[in-house]
Amino acid sequence: MKILRVKAYLFDFMILLLAIFIIGFLFPKTEYQETLQKEQDVILEDYLSHRITFQEYVTNYGSLYYETSKEGQTSYLCYLVFMLGYFVLLPFFWNGRTIGCYLCNLEVERFDQGRLHPWQLLVRYSFTFGLGYVLLNNILLVCLTSKSYFITISIVAIFQFVLAVFSMLSVLIGKEKRGLHELVSNTELTRIIDKKRIRELEKQQS
Repeated sequence: MKILRVKAYLFDFMILLLAIFIIGFLFPKTEYQETLQKEQDVILEDYLSHRITFQEYVTNYGSLYYETSKEGQTSYLCYLVFMLGYFVLLPFFWNGRTIGCYLCNLEVERFDQGRLHPWQLLVRYSFTFGLGYVLLNNILLVCLTSKSYFITISIVAIFQFVLAVFSMLSVLIGKEKRGLHELVSNTELTRIIDKKRIRELEKQQS
């Protein structure tokens, strides 16, 4: 089961990378974005070389990072639309399956066997595939100023990484073999073939 879960994750991850590549191809970086990126590299180098203070780094780098993100807002929005469609709408209307789950004969279910809700899928994949980060990034980009945006999104990125790692570890070494993302969203990943066998046995017994 663990191997199937890893395979499904890798399949979905490759599909996500393909989508990112396509979106990047459709919305390439502008010359202005390239210039901003170079200026960010210079500021980072100045900070690592101790030519500027940490406060100066956060202020200057944060301002440039904010401008770069603003320029790429269309791409970020496309990422969000794709991820919501692939990780929330698709499994909601396709019996809890993404393409990765389908290829590995798996599906997401509610742990209490009730009807699966979109918010559960949103929470589940916010932990493992960064959906929460992408969603918050689009919101924060509109709501915050440059320095506040840079600090907040940096914290969110670190928090997202920690949650993803902890979720994977809890699946591999946890007693219940359920990840943090499954405990919080009240979901589990099951094998379709096992469900069919259980139903057949129940029919035979009845």
